[in-house]
Amino acid sequence: MNMKRRQFAAAALGLSLATALAPLGASADTAWPPRKITFVVALGPGGSADRTARALAQRMQQELGVPISVVNQEGGGGHVGHTYFMNMPDDGSYFLASSIHPYISNAILRFDADYSLKDFAFINAQWNDYDLFAVNAKTPYESLGAFMQAAKDNPGTLKASVVPNSTGAINLALAMEAFGLSEGDINVVTYQSGGSARTAVAGGQVDLTVLAADGTLSIAEYVRPLAVAADAPLKDWDAPTLNAVLTENGLDKAPVLAGSMRGLAAHASFRDKNPEAFEKMVEAYHTVLQDPDFVASLEAQDIGTEWLGPERTTEIIESNFEILKRFQPTE
Repeated sequence: MNMKRRQFAAAALGLSLATALAPLGASADTAWPPRKITFVVALGPGGSADRTARALAQRMQQELGVPISVVNQEGGGGHVGHTYFMNMPDDGSYFLASSIHPYISNAILRFDADYSLKDFAFINAQWNDYDLFAVNAKTPYESLGAFMQAAKDNPGTLKASVVPNSTGAINLALAMEAFGLSEGDINVVTYQSGGSARTAVAGGQVDLTVLAADGTLSIAEYVRPLAVAADAPLKDWDAPTLNAVLTENGLDKAPVLAGSMRGLAAHASFRDKNPEAFEKMVEAYHTVLQDPDFVASLEAQDIGTEWLGPERTTEIIESNFEILKRFQPTE
């Protein structure tokens, strides 16, 4: 009798444990948010991507009700941080909060990366720095069309400053191609930093520069804006888009290569396995970028507040990957 009681008690205990643990196991994959979230920045502390990530983390943790920490994993032009992120759990506890373009694409193209664009679920590109075509203010060129015509008429006499392998260098090449210019029609002078390239055009050592528009604000009084490589004009510069210029000159539109895009990405496997949780993160991000106080605080820090959303952000990154691939330098 005692034996039967013990057997029954053991069976009942096993059943009760199984019943108690079953919901925990079933909900482990779907319960979100977790107790803590980590934002991985694939670049160094203090830069634009880092500042964006930390500001976003501070506000998002209020929205989600869980703490969000930020870690920097720099090196290899973002490759070290991307790899670190990919090796972290894909349960929605880690997100890549960094310059998601062009750094991920460049790392894939330049390194033997064991990840691809399909491994990232891009949520939003919040701070987008588009390239600006600007000439020294003392030059006679009032439009990009006039500058390109002068370069065609006098091959090699006009100079332009760019940073090697940058989006600005590629956008200049795309513009020259669209205007029917050959390599060498513009004397392209390379500088290892945007600051040096801007100093060159501000001081008149070169006639034109193609660099990030936000950074060029520091020399606005020394340059004349001619065009922006963007889908729409920028509020800080009185200049048309590159494709508006091409259309005005009766030319075919050129593909537009976006500059640095700071934003947020998840593991694609997290989105695919837990679409409801992924959508919660998307909605939370969208909500905080609609908060007037938060937007005002970001703008006071010169941090972008754009909402493109997952679909448009992904579309830009994937289409731009093909442009970067085409212009990838050969060894």
